[in-house]
Amino acid sequence: MSTSKRPPPERLSLIAGPLPEPGAVPHAGASPYETVQPAHEGFVERGGVKLWYAVWGDGGPWLAFAPAFQIVHSQMLKSAVPYLSRHFRVITTDGRGSGRSDRPSGQAAYSFEHFHDDFVAVLDAAGAERVALVGISAAAMTVLRVAAEQPRRITHVVTAGGFADSLVSDPKLAQRVQAEGELLHGDWPAYVDWFMGTIFSEPHSTKPYEDGVHYAWATNAEWLGWCRQAWMGQDVRGFARRVQCPTLVIHGDDDRRVAHARGEAIHALVPGAKLLMVGGGGHVTAARDPVLFNRALREFIAGAPQRRLWTRAMKRPRRALFISSAIGLGHAQRDLAIARELRKLQPDLAIDWFTVDPAARYLEREGERIHPITRRLANESRHFERVAGEHDLNAFFALRTMDEVMNHNVMTFLDLMEAEHYDIVIGDEAWDVDYHYHENPELKRQPYVFLTDFVGCLPMEEGNAREAALCADRNADDIEHVARYPYLRDAAIFVGNREDVTEQPFGPGLPGIREWTDRNFCYCGYCLPFDASALADTERLRDRLGYRRDEKIAIAAVGGTAVGAHLLRRIAAAFPRMKRELPELRLILVTGPRLDTEGFAPQRGLELRPYVHNLFEHLACCDLALVQGGLSTTMELVATRRPFLSFPLQRHFEQCVHVRRRLANYAADRSMDYAATLDPEALARRALEAMHQPVRYRPVETDGAARAALRIAQVLDNRG
Repeated sequence: MSTSKRPPPERLSLIAGPLPEPGAVPHAGASPYETVQPAHEGFVERGGVKLWYAVWGDGGPWLAFAPAFQIVHSQMLKSAVPYLSRHFRVITTDGRGSGRSDRPSGQAAYSFEHFHDDFVAVLDAAGAERVALVGISAAAMTVLRVAAEQPRRITHVVTAGGFADSLVSDPKLAQRVQAEGELLHGDWPAYVDWFMGTIFSEPHSTKPYEDGVHYAWATNAEWLGWCRQAWMGQDVRGFARRVQCPTLVIHGDDDRRVAHARGEAIHALVPGAKLLMVGGGGHVTAARDPVLFNRALREFIAGAPQRRLWTRAMKRPRRALFISSAIGLGHAQRDLAIARELRKLQPDLAIDWFTVDPAARYLEREGERIHPITRRLANESRHFERVAGEHDLNAFFALRTMDEVMNHNVMTFLDLMEAEHYDIVIGDEAWDVDYHYHENPELKRQPYVFLTDFVGCLPMEEGNAREAALCADRNADDIEHVARYPYLRDAAIFVGNREDVTEQPFGPGLPGIREWTDRNFCYCGYCLPFDASALADTERLRDRLGYRRDEKIAIAAVGGTAVGAHLLRRIAAAFPRMKRELPELRLILVTGPRLDTEGFAPQRGLELRPYVHNLFEHLACCDLALVQGGLSTTMELVATRRPFLSFPLQRHFEQCVHVRRRLANYAADRSMDYAATLDPEALARRALEAMHQPVRYRPVETDGAARAALRIAQVLDNRG
């Protein structure tokens, strides 16, 4: 066991963040993956050691991942298993010494024979009679041996970053192995830092490095030392020569853990094997280049579909795919406004939508077609709700930890692009598609337009070096993507005006956000989802919506997620004081499509509504709005010139920086610190003051959606 008292390496502290005690077992009741649940899971027991395994997906051929070196566990496959389970029945298992499996003591409990027999026992327990095997790194030795010993059972073999022997015959290698062992037992944090930095050598690999450190913390130096010793001194080259099934070798030519020559050796040993060399790739393709890895496995093991349709070019109808961010409803509403303007310019253009609830529900109600494949998508709003605190959401870390969701959804998108023809893809803050298009530019098959209403992730916690460093790294990655492939976005549209973009830098040594946006985006102005002049007659609007003229209407709304529940409760607590001062006041709490209304006590004059379609109509005739700090709702209130208070989510860089800057440009920054809502009397007093405060907002442009649609139409027509 490591007894080092040295402080952890700077990189580990800066990137990985807080860590539990080494050896912490992942929560038994939680899935290793956020976007998929196991069809079956359980334990296999061998010699008193329980080995966890799970089956993912309930149809298709069998596919099994052998456990790799126990410094990681099966969660490392979070970018692969959720997608592959759509095409295969996938088996994962944690090796003894890590993950959800037992951690026996003593070297005798750890040997290559145990690792091999454990894996075969899992295959038997899962019922996999004919199965394809995948071995990453050291696990390549396991799958090569199983394939040689059970040729009738194994249909395919894939190795990735693998090797066929772990003999230590070269003196330089022996020195390296000895130094590595001394580091492992002498300074566990330093060993983990070195190991993860070695296997994730590609630029901007901070997220897989962070994940890897956390996986390593599920074991410790003592257990891992026994595992390491068990993997050493093995030679399965004889088994490799006997493998009869189709074999694919994947290896990065910049793998700094296992030289690519070791992958070349497997390719030479296995008769008829194929080799996929990843130029510039490191050790773990499954984590760092998941699109390549997933598609390579699917195509190699499943082969071409048994049935497909190809339509002659001139018989293909003109179609657009509109990807609309489902975090809240604002994106869907403005995207629908753009789509309607686009249809005026291109009447024969059919539009399919690629999104999930609550956006999908809204669009369906407006008569739009949601593509059926979107039933496979993971829900972004659910992820944001899971990581939020009490009116607190660090938006940067919420995006950063959404990598599994984004990988899952982009794989679904790519399946659709492969199966169907679209003349253009329009992505409103489609960060997943945008990132992976830049990482895999060869997959772009049609014109692509990107829209966003903010540029640049910004750190929100003063003195938080980790947040600042990771924000800058994320921004630098985006900047380098666009610089290398400036033509990948056929148009990039900023939904707003130049002055709405902050002049802050992206980070140390990086350009200013506004100057960079000037070079890489066009500005369309804000896109309203309605004609503000049609809502100007508030008395007529109130009559149509059922509000009496002798009552004052206050509306509290928090958007399309459940993150704003605490704010609504604070407002409800302040309402009796407001009602006492203004007896004719009626408060409508709009909880949204994802928040339960049962948690609010009944009050005279208080009305609860779970969902209000086209809420902007109700806001346009209210006497006061109390809202979260999102862009869409606040800008709709500015456009209809209604009094309001907004409460930006704490540590939410978009709401606290980008949105507030834009509202200030319209003389409409009416933001209030959530901490001020602790006192119901103070909140009631401030709300009533806002209701009676004169409105002097600057006008909001009304042609933003038309300007965005025109730019998209120019791309479709190959103009501009």
